[in-house]
Amino acid sequence: MNACYDNAFQWQSRRARKEHTDLFGKKIAEGRHYFRLKMGGNYSNDLKLSYESMDRFLFAIFAPYPNWENDADKNINDRLQEARRIIDSLRP
Repeated sequence: MNACYDNAFQWQSRRARKEHTDLFGKKIAEGRHYFRLKMGGNYSNDLKLSYESMDRFLFAIFAPYPNWENDADKNINDRLQEARRIIDSLRP
């Protein structure tokens, strides 16, 4: 999913330190893993998705357009090539 986002906005897997409610109203119990997307500003602005909600979210996005996977792969490869170019330019 992160391949679809700019590096400034990346989904991260976290373990809940307390009970949360995700973007779709699903409970995230303390100690359970969930996904968080930092939206800048304070922590309350971040998007939180339980694993179940993320699964449904991804299905809703990718099922109707299976070519997104190829687009995401291309984005990942482009980023790796750019990183390699930068590393090579730093070598003497």
